Amino acid sequence: MQNIYKPKAFISCSLRNEDKDFVDLVINITEQLGFEPFGTVGKYVASPKPLWQQMRDGIKEADCIVMALTPRYIQQDIHDKKNTGQSISEMLHFELGMPVYKGIPIIALGSDDKVYGKLLPSMVSIISFNPTNEADFLTKWPLIQNYFKNAMKIIAKKWKALDDEKLTSQVKSILAFIGAATVVYLFIRILTKK
Repeated sequence: MQNIYKPKAFISCSLRNEDKDFVDLVINITEQLGFEPFGTVGKYVASPKPLWQQMRDGIKEADCIVMALTPRYIQQDIHDKKNTGQSISEMLHFELGMPVYKGIPIIALGSDDKVYGKLLPSMVSIISFNPTNEADFLTKWPLIQNYFKNAMKIIAKKWKALDDEKLTSQVKSILAFIGAATVVYLFIRILTKK
């Protein structure tokens, strides 16, 4: 049986006005390639819960994470001043760690060829493109499509494993019921023969 649901993509992004065009482009790409964007704290959800808790709850629900990497993702890295001097924010370390722990795909699209520190590139492939340069975008488009397609394959495999697990559980329950009914039937037969 084929699942008719779209995979849920937690969108990790900046909500600053200067990043809006790129973030909207990433959201449109995500939708166009068959995923349902959701979860961005401040964009799709608002809650009095702490920010990390809202992110954790959204990522728990997600089938994948889509990171819209803008210059806002970069900050001074006091531990890496000699090499790049830059890294992703501490909150993004949290957002990155959750899907890695959960084992779900992470799709990272960058708004240019920025250096994203050491952690992010060591954990995920980043496809960067200039959103104002159509030729650059069109050159990267087949790679972006392939990125999402491969994420979809990973998600489909997980969905199938969950479906198989549910089916196995249902069969075990049915067999347990049949076994219990057989025991009761035999017990009643033994009692009625006395």
